[in-house]
Amino acid sequence: MNWWYKEKRKKKKSPANLALVETERVEKVELPQEGMRCDVFLQQRNPWYSRSQLAKTFEESRVLRNGVDCPPGRKLQAGDVITLKLPPPHEDVEEMARIPFDVIFEDEWMLVVSKPPHLIVHPTGGYRYTTLLNALHFKYRNPNPEVTPRLVNRIDKETSGLIICGKTSAMTGELGGALEAREVTKEYLALVEGVVALDHQMIDLPIGAAGGEIEMLKAIDREKGLPSQTEVWVERRFKHFSLVRCRLHTGRMHQIRVHMQAIGHPLVCDHHYGLRDELRAGDLVEPLPPPTKLVSHYGYNEGDSDADVTDRIRAVDTQKRHEYEALCRGEVVPRGENDRLLLGRCALHSHSLKFTHPKTRAVIELTAPLPKDIQGAVDALDKK
Repeated sequence: MNWWYKEKRKKKKSPANLALVETERVEKVELPQEGMRCDVFLQQRNPWYSRSQLAKTFEESRVLRNGVDCPPGRKLQAGDVITLKLPPPHEDVEEMARIPFDVIFEDEWMLVVSKPPHLIVHPTGGYRYTTLLNALHFKYRNPNPEVTPRLVNRIDKETSGLIICGKTSAMTGELGGALEAREVTKEYLALVEGVVALDHQMIDLPIGAAGGEIEMLKAIDREKGLPSQTEVWVERRFKHFSLVRCRLHTGRMHQIRVHMQAIGHPLVCDHHYGLRDELRAGDLVEPLPPPTKLVSHYGYNEGDSDADVTDRIRAVDTQKRHEYEALCRGEVVPRGENDRLLLGRCALHSHSLKFTHPKTRAVIELTAPLPKDIQGAVDALDKK
């Protein structure tokens, strides 16, 4: 390690308090960044900024170099101070205090929480303040600055269930190491299309990038994909659906969703890999009608700006969250005049965790029951 990196580690800033609204970011240019364009420098330091958002930031003169307006192509010198003036948040920041999550386990080093669906786990894109991690900072870091919650594992926005969090950097590192070493047993419950024939099976199929317009999508790739194993048990069989329990032996993005699709049983209401976007009461009537599938879940239109897309995503997410809450209260969510919603999100739930506590060496086993929306769908299937 050279002298620069040693000095860098000594001067390492404390993590940002995500419960506080930022008005600006101040970055100092170090020797390795000398000669770098200002826009490239800021993109590296703020990856959540899209290129168009960053370009607009320069157009609005919200980037300063040593206190003076800075163009995007300005070559930087070591010692330059770059100030990024941040716009007011689109979100209601007071919502941080109202974000729901259940604490399943907690001690002085770590906690495990159960996340509801329709909640982003960490700041990204149009969600900078109304995420699970912001809510954790609000609950824990505001009263105690020594505690900085960090996520050890992550689940998708629509997935519900258990997430491990460290309270310190060291503990997060130890828990993350255990996760990478496959010393944490993670199991999910999923409602899938069709009747799964085998009571138990191991899906061993490599997963790689799917290609296409959506970069995040994955697919089975027998030539270039990474090794991926999912163990599956059938918990319940219904007339046209199955409830399965899936144990992850590897941790690829969208692993359960891709593997279940690959064996012909995609998850119910999986917008990317599944057959339907919603499960309705009318979908259970014989003969089965065609599944409800939208052309675009968020209604993207050609020529949309980043702001247009962000606003539309947030509006749809808010509506879906309200519908989920109504289902949990046992209310009817109508679909047209004669139908009602049973489930409106990907039917995947992080159900159980088992691991050895890095400090106490105790074996920790935790479970989170099916949330009321998936349980309600299961109950409806059980009556058919």
